[in-house]
Amino acid sequence: MMMTRRDWLKGLVATIGLDAVGGGRFLFAAPPGWTAPGGAKLVLGVFSDTHLRTDWTGLNAARTFPHDYLNAALAHFRAANVDAVVHCGDMAHRGQVRELEFHAEAWRRFFPDNRAPDGHTVEKLFVTGNHETDGWRYGTDDGFKVEKAFPDPAERDRRILAVDLAAKWEKVWGEKYEKVWHKEIKGYHFFGRHHGVGEMELAKLVKRTSRAAGLEKGTKPFFLLSHVRPHAKLNRTMGKYRNAISLFGHWHRSASNWRSEEHTSE
Repeated sequence: MMMTRRDWLKGLVATIGLDAVGGGRFLFAAPPGWTAPGGAKLVLGVFSDTHLRTDWTGLNAARTFPHDYLNAALAHFRAANVDAVVHCGDMAHRGQVRELEFHAEAWRRFFPDNRAPDGHTVEKLFVTGNHETDGWRYGTDDGFKVEKAFPDPAERDRRILAVDLAAKWEKVWGEKYEKVWHKEIKGYHFFGRHHGVGEMELAKLVKRTSRAAGLEKGTKPFFLLSHVRPHAKLNRTMGKYRNAISLFGHWHRSASNWRSEEHTSE
């Protein structure tokens, strides 16, 4: 069955894991026709696992559907007048710098200078996934090999994100790469963890920020962003915060039944 662009947009939330950390499972979505009294306090665009890829040369965009879907999603977020966009990792399918650049180029078309059409700032809340760090190692179904595309080792290192990821991230996105980070948007707090960074590093950052940010009051939700779902130790540590919400990707399927066997591994 062919998936249309509209079908894919409807399924955006289904591809993202949404957990109340230390508590029960939940999904949030407004019923058709419902609007928040007085207007929404915070509008987020959330997606993950876009997996843009180059062609065999490692230089040009492959003619595959994910590029169209990325553009459709960003157009949808712009139309919704979002305050921020969350991407939970696996932007670059083959771990190539060029693939991350595809995302940045699309972002700047829809949100030039990180701004919405009305001029307000739209914050990027992006974390890396396993394909950013290791995608260049993976065998792919179309036979792409980074060693074949870039036989010269020095050139290969320039093209692979994992070789000095921090510098390449900063060059592409124009923002500092931090293994774990904290951003505040309209009074709501977001904590991000790039792939491969220990979960407890994120917990330590939350703890350091907790008092100043008022997280323990529980009056507003705050968000933990990562590529893979939180595991037991982080869940136990964060369980004291009744307002902690985790957003993650990686599964490529509905997360509606989080106890199913297919969701127990990374």
